[in-house]
Amino acid sequence: MMEEKFPAPAYAENVLAETFEEAKRLFLDAFIEVDVAHAVMLAEQGILARENACLILRALNELNRDEIFAARYDGSCEDLFFYLQRRLSEMCGEDVAGRLHTARSRNDIDVTIYRMRLRRDLLALIRAAMDLRRALLDQAALHHETTIPAYTHTQPAQPTTLAHYLLAMAEVLGRDIARLQRAFENANHSPLGACAITTTGFAIDRARTAELLGFEGVAENSYAAISAVDYLTEAMGAVAVAMVDVGRFAQDFLLMATREFGFLRLSDGYVQISSIMPQKRNPVALEHVRALASCALAEAQSVFTVVHNTPFGDINDAEDDLQPLVWRALHDARRATALFAAVLSSAQFNVDRLRERASEDFITVTELADALVRHEGLAFQTAHRIVAAFVRRTQSVLEAIQTPADSLHIELVAQAAHRLLQEAAREVIGRTLSVSPEVVRASLDPTSFVGVRNVTGGPAPTETRRALMAERAREAADEEWYERRKELLATRRHDLKAAADALCAGPSDKSRKHTID
Repeated sequence: MMEEKFPAPAYAENVLAETFEEAKRLFLDAFIEVDVAHAVMLAEQGILARENACLILRALNELNRDEIFAARYDGSCEDLFFYLQRRLSEMCGEDVAGRLHTARSRNDIDVTIYRMRLRRDLLALIRAAMDLRRALLDQAALHHETTIPAYTHTQPAQPTTLAHYLLAMAEVLGRDIARLQRAFENANHSPLGACAITTTGFAIDRARTAELLGFEGVAENSYAAISAVDYLTEAMGAVAVAMVDVGRFAQDFLLMATREFGFLRLSDGYVQISSIMPQKRNPVALEHVRALASCALAEAQSVFTVVHNTPFGDINDAEDDLQPLVWRALHDARRATALFAAVLSSAQFNVDRLRERASEDFITVTELADALVRHEGLAFQTAHRIVAAFVRRTQSVLEAIQTPADSLHIELVAQAAHRLLQEAAREVIGRTLSVSPEVVRASLDPTSFVGVRNVTGGPAPTETRRALMAERAREAADEEWYERRKELLATRRHDLKAAADALCAGPSDKSRKHTID
């Protein structure tokens, strides 16, 4: 059988050509920046002659990105790394260009560019998550007094406020932001200088390249720097948790936007019509939020599937074939979150309908049971049985006058409620109660129900206003965190260019004894 020359056509078509295109799209800028940082460091350490370093830096600066993007894989180079090396050799000579690869490997270069791309995409997702939280908080600020039904097991349960409900989402999203921040911080350590896996005998300065590339530290152990994938899995774990949360929120709002509920109205910019049904007003933006969040969740989970049970070392499973999946998970997560933020910012809640539903379905009677405990000294289980009997009797009265239970209002049963409660008490405990009609009436009022629940985390307006202030403080702290990292990544290119310019503007450095001339 004839031996095929590298690359075999099937390998080139199914692996190398694909990864070449993906590398250009995702990592070209990072490749070049790593080259610049490494050349500067080698020259500063006296490992590379300044004249040669400047030739390399000039060539890197003159690389035509449009031509590189237009290039198609032809098998003459194994991958983008070797393609760029060839371009440098053409521009400044093979002897000079080849010196750039002193004290480094494709292994540490690859993991470095992966982390550079990951931190960029994580920061974009964090920004979107912060925007979504702000939209939730802005809406909450408008609705401290808006009573709504809270649901358990998909059934009306108790009254709460719209602010309380939205603050719950904001709190959860705050934890998602914190997880993404930790993932960013742990990923933003430089593997450069780990080389193949055991560093190098050259006196390189890993901290210097980390600084030049905007990393917040060095991924210290060289074996771990090359082998570890937890910087990826931590990020994907944070993405997965966040997308579960975003998807659940979106599902709630989609239900609110149905005609049957009628709680939420989206701005015209986020609904679509039907091609056949003139009356339709479809809340499709929320459907896209849910779908994109589901895609991102699946993509994040797929990363774990690809890397689990792989060897702890340099392995392709965590490299070329995996990285586009990581990018896609972050990309779809950002799309879902950014769209959700925009939709909620202009959405309107039907306050009257929400308040009406908060008065229906006997959802205030937990407070009536609590009132019996407070005023009668009953055990809660006994009070529970009395109130359950009261609900059954009230339902019978409503049915007798052909009024559906979901139309129950305080005014309808205000006078009858006290009598019905006394009848229920005689049924359950064999005696009447001393509780007044005023207490019964107040216990059935959704506003009163909410107002007395002023403990930490409750729905009382005084408490939701305090909680909103606390969330705003966390929002401000997260904004500060974000701006610091944004500035770090924004200034690194300027600092990297300044270091290269300063190197080439300085005096010749041929005298250094460790210089490769």
